[in-house]
Amino acid sequence: MERLGKQTIKFNNPPSILECASIVGPKEAEGPLAKYFDQTLEDEFWGEKTWEKAESKIIKKTVNMVIQKARNFFKGY
Repeated sequence: MERLGKQTIKFNNPPSILECASIVGPKEAEGPLAKYFDQTLEDEFWGEKTWEKAESKIIKKTVNMVIQKARNFFKGY
């Protein structure tokens, strides 16, 4: 790793995206990309009282989902 500036680094081996995950609300599920989403919610608040709490829950679940997918990807190696 090489430091280029005060807040900038350059990796010797650039990071790669191996997996992705998505959780969407009911409107996105009605669109043409619906079959590509990992999970669709019937309720955009996902049982939470505020949008912010729902968003936090969605992000946590999505991150855990992509981590699990990556683990499954590496099981083959």
